[in-house]
Order: sequence, then C-alpha cells, then structure tokens
Amino acid sequence: EMLITAISLAVAAVPEGLPAIVTIVLALSVSKMVRVNTIVRKLPSVETLGAVNVVCSDKTGTLTQNKMTVTRYFVNQNVYKSSQPAPNMPEEFVEGMALCNDAVITGKEELGDPTELALLRFAQGYRSRGEASSDGRSQKESLESRMPRVNEKAFDSQRKMMTTVHQSTQGFKAYTKGAPEVILGRCSKILINGKVQSLTDSHRRQIRQAVDDFSAQALRVLAVAVRKGEKEVKEQDMTFVGLAGMIDPVRPEAKAAGERFKEASVRTIMITGDHIDTAFAIARELGIAKKMDECMTGEELEKASDAQLKEKLKRTSVFARVSPEHKVRIVKLLKETGNIAAMTGDGVNDAPSLRMADIGIAMGVTGTDVAKNAADMILTDDNFATIEKAIEEGRSIYENIRKTVLFLLSSNFGEIITMFTAVILGMASPLKASHILWVNLITDSLPALAL
Repeated sequence: EMLITAISLAVAAVPEGLPAIVTIVLALSVSKMVRVNTIVRKLPSVETLGAVNVVCSDKTGTLTQNKMTVTRYFVNQNVYKSSQPAPNMPEEFVEGMALCNDAVITGKEELGDPTELALLRFAQGYRSRGEASSDGRSQKESLESRMPRVNEKAFDSQRKMMTTVHQSTQGFKAYTKGAPEVILGRCSKILINGKVQSLTDSHRRQIRQAVDDFSAQALRVLAVAVRKGEKEVKEQDMTFVGLAGMIDPVRPEAKAAGERFKEASVRTIMITGDHIDTAFAIARELGIAKKMDECMTGEELEKASDAQLKEKLKRTSVFARVSPEHKVRIVKLLKETGNIAAMTGDGVNDAPSLRMADIGIAMGVTGTDVAKNAADMILTDDNFATIEKAIEEGRSIYENIRKTVLFLLSSNFGEIITMFTAVILGMASPLKASHILWVNLITDSLPALAL
C-alpha cells in the first residue's frame, strides 16, 4: 500500500499538465497576435516578449511612413524650397538622381527603395534637350537610352554611397550618390552654374551648413557628385553637384505607442543610418529624446570602450550614422547590463543583430528573406505601434503562464504537505492512492485551462 501511495505522491508532485497548458496558452496567443499584424516564428519568444524592457527600432519605415518626397535641394550654392526642379538646375544633378538609381517607375507602378523612388519622381519633373520623348518613356528610360550603364559599385553600409558609370557621347561619366559628409570628403571640385571650380573651404562650409539646416528640419539628405573620363569606378577626386533633402513623415500612431511604452517601463532606442540632426529631429517629435546629449553617432560609438558605452547606454536614446556591426554591439551591451532587448531590422546586414537580440523583429513589407529567417517575429505592416500591441499581448501571456504555474504548484504542494504532516504525526494516510490521482487529474486539467 505504501509503495502505491509513494508512486501516487511522486505523480502528484509533478505538474504533468504544465507543458500542455503552456503550449495551449502560447498557441492561442500566437493566433491573437496574427490579428494585430504580428507573425510569431518561434513559440517560446511569445513569453520572452512579455519581459522586454528595451526596444531598439530602426527609423525609416518603422517610426516613419517611408514615403519619401524631395522638398528642398541645394545646387549652384543656393537652397531651393520646392518639390519641382528649377529651370537653371545642373543637368548633372538630375542625371545623377535618375541614373545612379536602381528604382523603376512604369506608369502607376513603382518598384524599389523609397529614397530612390523619391529621387526618380523629382527627376521626372525635369526636361531638357528634347528628353520629353513622344513614346511616353520615363525620364530614367530616356536618359538610359542615351547613356547606358557600363559599370557600377552598389551601395553598402560601410561606404555609405553608390556609384554607376555611363557611356555618353562625351565619354564616360560616373555618378555617385550617398551620405553628404562621405561624398564631400571625396570631392576636390564643385559645379556652379555650369562651370567646374576648385572646391574651397568656403564652399565646404556652405554645403555643411545646408546639410545641417536640412537635417534640423528632419529631412533625409543625399549628395550627388560626378566624375568624368574613366570606365573604372574611382570614388575619389569627384565634382560635387548638389544636395537633395527628403521628408519622411512620422507615423502618427508611433508617438502614442512610444508614450504607452514609457508608461509600461519600456524604453525606446532609435538606431538609424541618417544624419544625427535628422535623427534627433524625428526623435524629438516622437518624444524619444529631448536633448542632443541623448544622441550618439557611429563614429563616437567606435571610439568608446565597452565600459564607457555601457554607461552611455543608460542615457542615450538615439544612435545615428550606424553600421550593422554597431547594432550588434549595442544589443550585446544592452543584454550584458541586464536588459531584455528587442531589435527591429529589414536588411540582409541586420540579420546578426536580430539573432543577437532576445527578440528579433523583422519587417514583413520591406524586409528581406534573410532578415525574416533570422527573426523571432515578423511585423506584417512594418509599424512601430504593432510592436507595442505585441508586447502588451506578451505581458498578458506571461501573467497567464505565471498564474497557471502558481496554481498547479500550490495544489500539488497541498497534497504533499497533507501526506507529509500525517506521516510526521503518526496518523493513518488521509488520502488513498486513488484520491491523490483523482485530485491530480482534476486540478491539472480544467481549472488550469480556465486560468
């Protein structure tokens, strides 16, 4: 009899229903998350989501709408506040926008990166030398028919620029577009009113001032440069042509989501490749940062030691001009300081940081397959507010699992204490083996499921 009772007690001590209950809770929650535009790829990550206290988010497309429009530009050492090209604009500026570009606009269909599409739409408004062809071709198609691409060097996050080489009637022309500070550092000449001049310190100051002014108004800034005469890609000794400033409106729901995060003790960190002034302007609008002291560039990040960066992470909410390696380091140090970090990403280069984070969140619309495969969750609408809904759901799941575990352990513990006390006092066993198994069967199933 004691052997049977002992076996029954051993059965009672183990909450057999727990694995089933947890699996059911997670499965139900995954189906709920689909309704708030979140696809969960790994079931255990649903529970981890409830413990997240830091969300590292990309800016473009997640916090903003990713609907770029050129609203200002800087050519001939003058600023123009318009979304249409001026009649006296250098042809090289429009050619650089249209030719050093992998996006495509055919009729009403637009394919490609939103930044490149914005440049194409802007270039579409410029016509000269009979380029408004009668066959209805776009500006880009018209230019490419006259100046076919013969060489290229694609954009990458290290160089922060892209170059394409084209064959024209005057020989080879190489157009480069990218981060203004990088392009400016590789230019030795400047195009002003159709004439190529030496790039002086005065010119550089004017250009940097224009970049700062554009960035302070939350504009994304790209520079265009040209180099003539060689088929090989040589991103040195170029001629500076101009700057394009693009507005990317903030998502209205992102600010409200950020406020709810603060109330729930979840910190938001913006990580972007944009200029620090642009990043700060957006962060201030969203309530992520209030002072420039809360911002840090990739260059400063590289110079800081791990100990210094851990200290700065406590008060830094915006990281600008960062590379994928910087993202991995930020997430790694956040985890080392005891945080549960979520990380968003969409590109191939974001895969390491998505894997490093406690929860990797990929973009469903703009995200690459590599990013999606590396992530634990996918946002089907690329919206920051969706992360807030997912974390809210994760926290309720966490609470449900906690309640269930406490209930199962307390009921099982009650049986063991009852039997143990009876034995200590020399009393007869108050529960038979069948009683123990019956109580265990009842408490480990329906009541736990109800919770």
